[in-house]
Amino acid sequence: MGYPRSAKLLIIHADDLGLSHSENQASIACFEKGVVNSGSVMVPCPWFPEIAAYSVAHPQLDLGLHLTLTSEWKPYRWGPVLPRTDVPSLIDSGGFLSNNCQVVAEAKLEEVEKELRAQVDRAKQFGIDPTHFDIHMNSLLVFLERFTKTAVHIRR
Repeated sequence: MGYPRSAKLLIIHADDLGLSHSENQASIACFEKGVVNSGSVMVPCPWFPEIAAYSVAHPQLDLGLHLTLTSEWKPYRWGPVLPRTDVPSLIDSGGFLSNNCQVVAEAKLEEVEKELRAQVDRAKQFGIDPTHFDIHMNSLLVFLERFTKTAVHIRR
């Protein structure tokens, strides 16, 4: 990164970009004032195109993708990037991404992979060149437990 090994860096990260217009506007103001120096974008969310356009206009920004497999707000929901028929194990009875990480833990791995790839592809189609990936609501961490249990079972 161009800093000496002894340098201490503070990264102030804007989370959940694309979630709403107000989230985007507040984060943009913070980027422009130098308060925030990193952010992550939720591709499935309704205000994704707005933050994608800002990203294209400001390619120097450190913007990653906040990989999203959950939709936790009761009155405000979003679905997957892919058609719901392609990822049925990821959606709830209303056709939205689940608000529960346990549902993600029990989802079909091939559907999880397809949706995550679709989110990356959509971001690139909109001109975002992500600098990093992180996970919304730690929803992918549930797979670590699933794989660990499987590995322990196989080892026995």
